[in-house]
Amino acid sequence: MRIDLTSIEQTKTLLTLRGIPGSGKTSLAKAISITNGAPIFSIDSYFEDEAGNYHFDYQKNHLAYKECESKTKQALEQEIPFVIVDNTFTLDWEMEPYVRLAKEYGYRIFIVTVENRHGGNNVHQIPEEQIEKMKGKYKLVL
Repeated sequence: MRIDLTSIEQTKTLLTLRGIPGSGKTSLAKAISITNGAPIFSIDSYFEDEAGNYHFDYQKNHLAYKECESKTKQALEQEIPFVIVDNTFTLDWEMEPYVRLAKEYGYRIFIVTVENRHGGNNVHQIPEEQIEKMKGKYKLVL
């Protein structure tokens, strides 16, 4: 079987990486971005200062969601060929804007779940109790 790489390369792709904190979403996003220069958008970025220190503020979480969605939309409007979004996406409504944007701008969307089989720890000091709640809400569509 022969694969036509020309048509694959010309297809615009939106890759969404989802998983619980500590699963390795950000590490995977960075590894993929190194190979193709894709921009990475994440809610976490909103809470990072210039030095890369993370300062979460739950009261501003809705602003972080809006900023991530807005930056993703701008990248799709610019027709950047490969865009990565790295968020927990534990609930379906969190993915809906990205599915809609992909359709609107003619992108293939892949929703990839990153599993924590390597025993990674979340770097944002999210309490284990909160992570367990996230796991309980997590749904897969196969």
